[in-house]
Amino acid sequence: MIEPIDFVVDWVDDTDPVWRKKRSRYRADTAEESVRYRDWGLFRYWFRAVESYSPWVRKVHLITDHQVPSWINRENPKLHLVNHDDYIDAKDLPTFNSNAIELPMHRIDNLSENFVFFNDDFYVNGPVRPTDFFTKEGVPKDSGILSPEIPIDNSITHITTNNVQVVNRYYSRSDVLKKITKFVNPRYGKENIKTIVSLLWKPIIGFDDLHIPISFTRQAFEEVWKCDSNELDLTLAHKFRDDADLNIFLMRYWQLMKGDFVPRRTNFGKYYNLSDDNADVIRDLKLGIHKLIVINDQSDISNFRLQSKIMQDVFREKLPNKSSFEK
Repeated sequence: MIEPIDFVVDWVDDTDPVWRKKRSRYRADTAEESVRYRDWGLFRYWFRAVESYSPWVRKVHLITDHQVPSWINRENPKLHLVNHDDYIDAKDLPTFNSNAIELPMHRIDNLSENFVFFNDDFYVNGPVRPTDFFTKEGVPKDSGILSPEIPIDNSITHITTNNVQVVNRYYSRSDVLKKITKFVNPRYGKENIKTIVSLLWKPIIGFDDLHIPISFTRQAFEEVWKCDSNELDLTLAHKFRDDADLNIFLMRYWQLMKGDFVPRRTNFGKYYNLSDDNADVIRDLKLGIHKLIVINDQSDISNFRLQSKIMQDVFREKLPNKSSFEK
């Protein structure tokens, strides 16, 4: 029988005056950071999707900085409200750095050994089963594709490169070759070419980051923290994202390099950047083409209010009924 699976999601209310005042003590807002925190008014549909499409989830751990959506039902037995100071040391608080918030989340009380991590713009888009995320033995499902880290503007490739640097202290090409059927697998289709080319180098030169909800074990977090607690602590000390940060992809890379995963097809989830024309996103939402989708905010949207309303209308049509997570 499959082990219990929890979902973990982090969220912030950027309109909260208490939070904004606290944040302003450390740094003034920038346009880029405003977009990072901007609320599209879709979070209630995240919960509706979880209840509709994954009712088997044992518990949802909602991470916030002493904030709760006004519509949330605190009495729902599946809901665990988690404040930053519940699991992050006082010396590192307050923090506005998502990397610092996510790296130690294995310390959350009553978190199951097997859990799936979501940002608040990661959605379950259709019926899913526990075995879409873990085997019955509790092994994470993932796509173990190697790919060079390529510097791109407005991306986190500098941080993922830091992760790869850590990985190379403990693993190399030989570790991939020992488990080659997990890294070169029919489920990956043409993406296998990336891995084959990457194996020309002895060091690990990067991973293909699918940017969808990730299946994790607490054990992976504990092992990485045991090996590199000093560097991880440096990230926790950064109140805002920093080029020297590590992030939770490091734990994912660790699982992959250990071989603690079972290959999953790459089209299980889909990443979209929002824009002034979201026809592809809307089509996926209406047809449920991918089981998981990510809809990432962008700074160049000319009419945020209009696009926000359009997306809310689409979600309302898809998921019209209140969930038990709502009052």
